[in-house]
Amino acid sequence: RSRAAPEYSVEWARDRHRMHAGSILPRWAFRTARPRVRRASVRCSECTLTAEDSLRMDMNKNNTKKAPSMAKSVHTPDTTARCVTLLRDCESLDALIVSFQVSKPHVEGVDKLRRAVLREREVALRLQTAQDAAREKSVTGLENNLRGFQLELDCASFFPEVTAVRKRFATRPPSAHAKLTDDEVCEVDVVARGGAYWIECKAEKGRVASGLVQQALALQRYARAPCNARPFGVAPKVCVFLTGALGEHDARVLGDAGIVTLLRGARDGGGAALDPESALPPEPAPVTTANLDITALFALVSEVAAATASDDFETFTEHKAIKEWSLKKPQHAACLSAELADPTRLDQALARYKRLVAHPSVLIRFAKILRTSGGPRERERWETLWRARVEVLEVPLELDSRAAARKTQVRALERIANHQLDAFELGETCVAKTFTANGRAVQSAAEQGVVLDAHVHRAIWLVGL
Repeated sequence: RSRAAPEYSVEWARDRHRMHAGSILPRWAFRTARPRVRRASVRCSECTLTAEDSLRMDMNKNNTKKAPSMAKSVHTPDTTARCVTLLRDCESLDALIVSFQVSKPHVEGVDKLRRAVLREREVALRLQTAQDAAREKSVTGLENNLRGFQLELDCASFFPEVTAVRKRFATRPPSAHAKLTDDEVCEVDVVARGGAYWIECKAEKGRVASGLVQQALALQRYARAPCNARPFGVAPKVCVFLTGALGEHDARVLGDAGIVTLLRGARDGGGAALDPESALPPEPAPVTTANLDITALFALVSEVAAATASDDFETFTEHKAIKEWSLKKPQHAACLSAELADPTRLDQALARYKRLVAHPSVLIRFAKILRTSGGPRERERWETLWRARVEVLEVPLELDSRAAARKTQVRALERIANHQLDAFELGETCVAKTFTANGRAVQSAAEQGVVLDAHVHRAIWLVGL
């Protein structure tokens, strides 16, 4: 039970102060001089409330009773209808995304786009019955987001060789010792032409916001990071795919920065159509030089590759020497089975290249192995068919800034043998497609931020015949 609070006079307080001032004891020693009074709690059914507490509780009850009648309803017919339209549009867009995913299963990130649409649908569903004064503003935000998602899907459906949507890139390769921060990571709406173009989508009804320029310039800085360079050290080109009116100043700033602006026009009937005159810039000229590493040279002269070009490959596999060779190593047997099911035919892949080159160190190592492990027919095939066609080419001593930077990047790669780096270095500095069976080295280079222009084929071994 609560006790009544004692009354304290001014004289009592003065005497207490004199006692504190004239004592050598610390101040906390006198805390028990004043009796402690436990405050009454309203949770106790037997406590006695003060007049002030009772008045406060009465005011709260009155306010609670009046709140519903004073609140203004946010369920206007227009906002509710917009929520219903949003739900229908979300479901329609979700069906289009599923159809796109089925037709182009190789495109990365489509699941992320679909999850974003489904999240917006859940929000629209809650807003139908929400008691929120900012409900109309939330519905407007959902409508803007849905237009952006639709534009991303249109962009991915229209442009050629789209490899990913909503793909994340960083300014440096990932490391176990230093995690990537938010400032080091960006998200690209659509990646087209095999990664050569990064497209930022912006759906606006009227004039495009000025923040688009800053977004595009920031995306360009990410694209120019060394780890995002395309083959031969070329950075991805940033494009902006948008609806709405772009100001003259903003268009001039984007053009001066080398950022391509792609506009989407409108047609009658409320639909939207892509402007056929606004498309990605033409692709660069195709590479005409093929750079061969030692595994590609093995595949050209191997007796296995020669047998696949003939019509009696099954008879070839029944040869006694071939059976003995296939039993030596599991890789040999796997090579025969794979070539029987799907021949590599590397000679046909090289037919469209005007020039075949190889690094001097690669040719020296190949000649040594061919002399010790190759058979007479394989050595003869090299001398008569390929030696005159493969040009010995060294890395130029004088390189432009781009090629020099690319050479430094390749040479800094870890966990790759030096003779393999020689081949990669030659291909990147001389703008040549590197043919190799060492897919693990190509993947390791990509993980370290160096994307090589490489044709990875099946490993075909020398037989010794």
